Parts: sequence; C-alpha cells; structure tokens
Amino acid sequence: MQFQGTIQFAAGQTAVWHTLTNPHIVSRCTPHLTGWAELPTNSQFQLQFTWGSGSSRVHIPLLLTWQNMTPPSLLEWCSEAQIGSTCLLMNGRFHLNATTPTTTQLTFAAELDPPNKMLRQVIQSTAPRLLDNFFRCLKMSAEAV
Repeated sequence: MQFQGTIQFAAGQTAVWHTLTNPHIVSRCTPHLTGWAELPTNSQFQLQFTWGSGSSRVHIPLLLTWQNMTPPSLLEWCSEAQIGSTCLLMNGRFHLNATTPTTTQLTFAAELDPPNKMLRQVIQSTAPRLLDNFFRCLKMSAEAV
C-alpha cells in the first residue's frame, strides 16, 4: 500500500525543512499523537498514539527513525508501530524542491504492507483524512515563519 502526494508551500526551502524536522512543530500537526520523546540518537523518536474512544480505545506505540537526512532537500524515514500483537512497518520519504526562493514543493511517499485485511481497510479509509490534516497544519506552520 502506498500513499503519495505533493504540497506547494509559500515558504522557502529552508523554512519548510526546519518545520518538517522540528519535532515540536510536527508533534502539534500529527493527528492522534498523545506523546513523544526524542531518543538519545537524535534521529529516533518514540511516539504514542491513541485511537478510538471509551472502552475501544487503542494505544499505539511507534518507533520512528530518520534514516537519511540531506538538508534541505531529502528526509527518509522508517517506523515500526505495534497495534496489539500486530507489528506494522512503514517507510517513507519527503523530497523538498525550491521552485523559487520563496516557494517550495514537497513530494512525499509512504509505503506499508498491513498484515491483515481489517487493518488494511482501516488504514485505507482513514489515512487520506489524517494526511490532509497533517500537511495542512505543516503548511500553515512553515508559511508562518
């Protein structure tokens, strides 16, 4: 399963890079994130998500690793989420291209292979809205700099 897209920012490449790699800003933009901690490597983060409500609330720990950082144009990452007894591996990349000194195009892609049909359906139905909310917030943050 793959998710991809392109977002235009009315902000310079360095401002978008700073926004994308600042965990404080990104955490404010990440839907369902309830906590995070930067690990001693400075390229790994332990994230905690909560999904659902009431007695059907699920806590999802996720380990995020920045694998390749080439400022200010490329960030590649991988993550491992634990959903109950199911492990979900994801890989992704963000490519930033300065189209002018004050505009930047961000292209993103994320790949994952959910191990069961039910999880695949949940991800397919919710990911587009979550990604839209994340990138809308990220865009507003970068353009406010």
